[in-house]
Parts: sequence; C-alpha cells; structure tokens
Amino acid sequence: MTPAAVRRIVRVPVGALRAGEGSVVRVALTHLRAEGEALVCAEGLEETGITLPSLTTDVLCVGSTLFAHRSTRKSVTRLDNNRTYLIGEGLLRIARCPAAAGDVTFFALCEGALYQLSSVGISTTKFEPAPTTSNVVLHHERLFGGADERMEYTAPLDFSSWTEYSEQGAGWCRMSSQCGAIVDVVALRDRVYFLREHGITRFTGYSDVYNFRLDEMAFPFGSILSRAAVIGEEAYFFTSAGLCRFDGSGVRRAEGAADEDIDLAQPARVDAAQGKLLAASVKKKDGTSAVYLYDPVAQRGRYLGHAFESFSAGDEMYLVNGGTLFRVTGQALPQGGTCCMKTQFSLTSLGEGEKRTEAVFVRGTGTFTAQLCGEDGARSVQGRAGEWLDFAAGVRGESVTLTLTCADEDVRIEEIALRVRREDRV
Repeated sequence: MTPAAVRRIVRVPVGALRAGEGSVVRVALTHLRAEGEALVCAEGLEETGITLPSLTTDVLCVGSTLFAHRSTRKSVTRLDNNRTYLIGEGLLRIARCPAAAGDVTFFALCEGALYQLSSVGISTTKFEPAPTTSNVVLHHERLFGGADERMEYTAPLDFSSWTEYSEQGAGWCRMSSQCGAIVDVVALRDRVYFLREHGITRFTGYSDVYNFRLDEMAFPFGSILSRAAVIGEEAYFFTSAGLCRFDGSGVRRAEGAADEDIDLAQPARVDAAQGKLLAASVKKKDGTSAVYLYDPVAQRGRYLGHAFESFSAGDEMYLVNGGTLFRVTGQALPQGGTCCMKTQFSLTSLGEGEKRTEAVFVRGTGTFTAQLCGEDGARSVQGRAGEWLDFAAGVRGESVTLTLTCADEDVRIEEIALRVRREDRV
C-alpha cells in the first residue's frame, strides 16, 4: 500500500552550495566567506590611524600605495609621504608600472590628459591629449595604453615618449570601429589585450614594430561594462551577462559568481585585492551600494556588510566611512549588522505531489533566524545550529527560498538540510 505522504531530507554541504548544483537554484552570501568546506563570518574593519586631507572625495589603493583624491582641488595626495600632485579634472584611474632600478612609476589617467607623477618630488609630467584613459601596462620594455579606439605605445625603456613618434620608437594605431571604445588594457600570457565595449582586441608584438599584429577575438557576452581585475593569469570583468573571466584564449562566465543582485547598468569600480580576489564597489538592484568580492579558487561571489562612502583595493582593501579610513581585515561582523545566506532550492527531483518544507537543520555553530518563503508566503523561526528548526504547518512549494541570518561573530555553516513532506496525488 502506497503511503499518503513521505518525508525526504535534502542535504546540501556548503562545499556544494552553488547555483545550478543539485537542488540549489541560487545562493547569495552577505558577510560570509568560505573557509575550507564551511562558511564563516567575513572580514571586519580596523582604523588605519591615517588622517585624510580635508575635502577628500575618494581613496585609491594602487598596490601598497594609497592616494587621496580631492576633485575640487584637482589633486591627489600620496598618503605614505604626504606628497600632493596637481592633476587635471576627471580622474579616471591611477596606474603603476615598474621602472628602472626597481622603482615604480605612477600615472594619473584623467579625461583630457595623462600625468606621470614624480617619484622624488611633487612635479608631474603632462601628456596632452591623453594617450590613454583606460590603463598603462608594460610589455616587452614598452608601455601600452589606449583611449577611444586608438592604441598608443612608448619607445622601449622610455616611458616619457608617448608623443615622440619615430619608426622604431613610440607609435599609435587606430583599431577597427566594430568593437567600440577601449575599456581597459591588460597584459596576459605574453600578449596585450584591449578590452573594448563590445569585444576584445589581441595585440602581439615584440621588439620590431613591423611584426606588431592586432586581431579581434570572439566575444559572445554583449558588452564589457567594467575594467578588469587581473588575478594570476586570468582577467575578471563585468559584462552585460554578468561577471566573466578571460584567460587569453576565450571568455567564460565566472563560476559561482552569484552576481544577480548587481545593477549592471550602474558603473562598478573593479580592483584586484591581495592578488587573489576580485573586489568591486557596485550598486545593487535595490539602489544600495555594496562591496562585492569574488574568489576564483573557491568560485564564490559574496558581499561585505559594511557601510562605506569610498572603497578601493590593492595589496590591502580600504574603505572610508564617516570620513575615517579603515582597513578591511580579520573576521568581524559589520557595525550593528549580521551575516546572511539566502538560498533558493528546487524540490522537483523529489517526485510528483504537493511538497511542504517542514523544518531546516544547520550543521555548524551559531544562533539563527531562519525564514522560509514558498507559494503560501513566508514563515520564520529562531534556533541554534545542530537542532531542527520547525515551521508550523510547513511551507508549500516546488521551489522555496531559505534565508539564514546570524548575529554571532563565530558563526560557522557546514551543511544545510531541509525536511520535506511530499503528499502523493490521488
């Protein structure tokens, strides 16, 4: 005799908690990060003790060097030595390139001009019109950059020769117009790649300019919407299809990006953090600003819960809140905030019949508020990890969304389990 109802347990280890894997349709992490095969509380903040110049409008972390930008003063201040450089309007980016004798050269990329910042004083060298507004990269002893649809490069070992054109010295090339303006320039696997509005142009070139070659690469993801974070031998950037990764041979969606909440119509500042994470300041679809992080090793996208006015990343991650400069570090809850995991599950694999999710179990540590949303609304319950959290009468639906919220700094989530009652159809 077939029973009128059966109960099934749907178990999902955190290591398999990714959209498209098993019963998981979607997952969003706020102030949680991967630690081995578990999720724990994400990074906290510590004050740097650095006093920002008055009227600072932005902070920019370039490698290990911090700059404060004051747009009304048309200046940037290097915070490790308090040198202030006068630049033009519309600062787009500060880029760095290795120079002779192990030194580093910084360039301020502005809307109408490029400024090379002196490493010994506060003077700048201005190049106008701007040879590049996207980036500066070093490739075979030359600097490469790009603006609009035009690629420019310096002479070998002469980083001030942007406009001193000669046969084997500095030069430029106008690209085909079909891919649009240059968004960013990256150097990967002994090539230079120009990320453009609607495609990627690959540059191959060594010492002799007569061997320089440009060719277009297939790009099936619509438009490139942000500059890139280069991590290892891959570049990560936002497209109209979401976060993508590029290894020099092709573009693919970033696995586990969990970027559905990002408003891709809004600009995003994208940096590489600590050489291992994509870190981006983004706008979410609900209108709030957020710090989004993507870990290529764990293949997880997540959000930090800190409020901020400005965010930038390099060797460290920094944010400004209330005029105070903080370093993102350690493990701590955001001020007055919580950790949150929101996961949508599909229960169709359990067979035909009405399904009611009766309870949820969290293996790990912490006290949680669990909200379950289905076809007949949402129900909430509170309890601790290691015990079944029961929902009165259950929540009906072939698809249910579980939101776990925790205010414990030592939270740890190792596995999620749902107890589902399936009622057979007559």
